[in-house]
Amino acid sequence: MKKLFVLFAAMFVMNAVQAQEITFWSRVNDFVTKPGTIDTAYIYRPLPCFSLGLFSTGQKAGFDVDVNFKLDDENGGLEGVSSYALTENLCKKVGLEVGYGNVRLGYGLEVGPHSAWKKSAFAFNIIGKSWGVKLNYFNISNFFRSALTVGQEGDADYFHHEITTDEVAMLKSFAIDGCYVFNNKRFAYPAAYKVGFVQRHTAGSWMLTARYMQGSLYNSPEAVWDSYNLIDCFSTMQVSVGGGYSVNFVLWHKDPTGPRDEGLRNLTINLTAMPVLTVFNYLKTTSYEYVDSHHSGEKVSKILCYPMPNYVGSAALGMNFGRFYFSSQFTYNRFFFRSRDALDLAQMNIPNYVEDLGFRGVFHDWTLKGLLVYRF
Repeated sequence: MKKLFVLFAAMFVMNAVQAQEITFWSRVNDFVTKPGTIDTAYIYRPLPCFSLGLFSTGQKAGFDVDVNFKLDDENGGLEGVSSYALTENLCKKVGLEVGYGNVRLGYGLEVGPHSAWKKSAFAFNIIGKSWGVKLNYFNISNFFRSALTVGQEGDADYFHHEITTDEVAMLKSFAIDGCYVFNNKRFAYPAAYKVGFVQRHTAGSWMLTARYMQGSLYNSPEAVWDSYNLIDCFSTMQVSVGGGYSVNFVLWHKDPTGPRDEGLRNLTINLTAMPVLTVFNYLKTTSYEYVDSHHSGEKVSKILCYPMPNYVGSAALGMNFGRFYFSSQFTYNRFFFRSRDALDLAQMNIPNYVEDLGFRGVFHDWTLKGLLVYRF
């Protein structure tokens, strides 16, 4: 009896595990191949299939900061600004993309003159009809521009000078973006950005978005010694929420006449505007200390910055021609940070004749991408 009970229990467990595996893989398959409930009068969904694409991108990212200050009365009481910027030249890449259903994987290589002394980047995204998640990471090592301005142009005490450093600094950025589409039955947000959805008639939708971003600019002691930086390194953590509107304008559409999408013709333009509010904006600054021209340590300050309005925008053109798909996409991001009040100079390695120190900065990037895909 005990043996029969053990055998029955083992069979029950095996069947339960097998059922869970079937359910899990069924859900994975549904996610990859099925879009959920859609209004087929507005959205056409080609059958899931393998695809191979060729893409080319142009991208440019950077960081700019102005550190505003005032000299004490014994040194003229003049206002000034110490500014610097780290950016890359235009980064040009070509690559391949393979996919099945909603899943895509791509890899690109930089071509032509390098955009920076060193650069690496990683991106991953999943965009469905009702929601999407994007992960982006890049780091750039490059020479940076530094400038110092004191007083107003035309004044007797006016001073301005700028240099490009001989040493490199590093810019890092990591961001997670999420979005939700309300009118997901009639509006296919991915239609102009990737293969898999075709917008039959013009439609739009309100959207919600959220972003988490970490960004930093690191200068080595050697890189800042001959520059005009009052603050040498920045590291910011931001949480932003917002919403906006996205619309697909269908300029041309003809339904397919065969099982392999023979006769499919479509031309769609997407415009998306997503203003956001950075509700949490944390900043850590570092200023190096020197003794007899040698780096002897550093001082770190941690502060909260003002909430700031920021912006995410994109535009795209998607064209379906039978089993071929072409997309041209442009995205733009601009995220600010600014100190609330004058900073506590006791926490920083700042000359004692400097007063009322404050700053504002911005991370910015834009990308232009062309994609040509064939669906098998």
